[in-house]
Amino acid sequence: MNNSYLINLSGIHKSYPMGSVTVHALKDVNLAVNKGDFLVVSGPSGSGKSTLMNIIGLLDTPDSGSYHLDGRNVGDLSDDERSRVRNRTIGFIFQNFNLLPRTSALRNVILPLSYRSMKDSERLERAQLALEKVGLARRMNHLPSQLSGGEQQRVAVARALASNPSVVLADEPTGNLDTKTGQEIVELLVRLSQEGQTVIMVTHDPRLLGYADRIVGMLDGEISEEPQTGDRR
Repeated sequence: MNNSYLINLSGIHKSYPMGSVTVHALKDVNLAVNKGDFLVVSGPSGSGKSTLMNIIGLLDTPDSGSYHLDGRNVGDLSDDERSRVRNRTIGFIFQNFNLLPRTSALRNVILPLSYRSMKDSERLERAQLALEKVGLARRMNHLPSQLSGGEQQRVAVARALASNPSVVLADEPTGNLDTKTGQEIVELLVRLSQEGQTVIMVTHDPRLLGYADRIVGMLDGEISEEPQTGDRR
């Protein structure tokens, strides 16, 4: 196996029991992602997109197959080891922002860093730099309720970036935003990719496919590489 890829999934299967029926969420999935790729995963509801993201994000484990992350076989790690790797290696951006409502933007970004062994001053500096990077230098002391939807999602992006992850997983990051604001968030993710950040985004919005370096389509638990729909660079 070529482990030079940042992410390398080989022969991944995942099934879930639903009553008397077994749902095959992923079927012999093979996927390799290079550092700096902007990969978009598209497909209808129930196609396996979320299951794939959960496995890549170390939130779930496959029934069979292998998963190498930055050259390391992460399929056999204990729960504690998986948590440590996830905290240090993967940044998450969710459709619903998942911000603490009574906590400032700055403290929301600092929170995941509290699980890392570092000085408080370093946590603060990382969070401030991440918020500056997403254009919120003047809004970092505001509560989520004082921010627009687009600004809240920018806080979520900053939170994902503050830990300097190897890969950012964005699950429908524009789903709760209007078209213009959603486009701004995707353009922000594109800029991060151009700077060397690996980004994997799940979306059902065909208008966003043209931003991708690569497009992976999913249907019934299987994936296929799709042709480019545009040149976002």
